[in-house]
Amino acid sequence: MADSVLYLIQGVPGRDGRWRESVEMALTGAAFALPTRVWLAADTVAVLARRADGDELLAELTGFGVTCVADRAHYRDGAPASIQWLERAALATLRDDADRVIVL
Repeated sequence: MADSVLYLIQGVPGRDGRWRESVEMALTGAAFALPTRVWLAADTVAVLARRADGDELLAELTGFGVTCVADRAHYRDGAPASIQWLERAALATLRDDADRVIVL
């Protein structure tokens, strides 16, 4: 995928400013029409699954064409429906195929 960006997001909503900063960076990439994906870490998925507004938080990204993925092994009941659950091999391929990987 040409000029694709993969953001590995480890921050969680509500804990500190890392989540907001991560979302803004991903949206900036999407604003420039770059294929943008967000890989959500296990802790991030866990917090989103517990929050009543988890779907709304990810809708901010998906509404601008950002794809949100996570490791299928970290699936939690209540997790936002917009997360695409991938096996580790698929995640590794996604990381390897991205032109840029940014860890946040």
